Amino acid sequence: MGNGKHKPGPAGLHAKGGGTATAPSLADRIVGYAQRQRGSRVGDGECTTLADRALRAAHAKSNSDYGTVTDTADYVWGTATTLANLQRGDIIQFRDYSYTRRDETETAWHTDEGERPHHTAIVESVDGNGAVTVLEQNSPKGSGVRRKQLFFTSRDSTSGGKTTKITVSGTFWFYRPQAR
Repeated sequence: MGNGKHKPGPAGLHAKGGGTATAPSLADRIVGYAQRQRGSRVGDGECTTLADRALRAAHAKSNSDYGTVTDTADYVWGTATTLANLQRGDIIQFRDYSYTRRDETETAWHTDEGERPHHTAIVESVDGNGAVTVLEQNSPKGSGVRRKQLFFTSRDSTSGGKTTKITVSGTFWFYRPQAR
């Protein structure tokens, strides 16, 4: 433009290098809610309260949409799925679950154990080989929201002079949340 005046270019979402903004997925909204609560106690501090509030904040159906809710129920949180299809934002319901992970080398060993007698957790990531990182509260009893890696398949493996033995027992169900 020879007169020194420049026509303004696009700004905002349509500017060069920009694009259209996409809304966070249902899973991202569920996990995002739980991540923002880390270190805090949500509601009454029960494990189900974290899942319920995360789902409601994400505009998803909660356990009360799938049946009667009692203190001892094995809650339904959406459409049933499998460990092989598990994704970020899914909900896990536990009954009499426990795991033991033992790592051994020639000179030392370390054991990590955990149990969830009646529990609910949100999947933050699927880590492979039956390992899943969850966001949960009230495990241990009274604790706020925290991140923990749990295991859902028993296995033995050896790599680089270290042997790992994971033993899992109990029952657990995996659910894919559904939008309202």
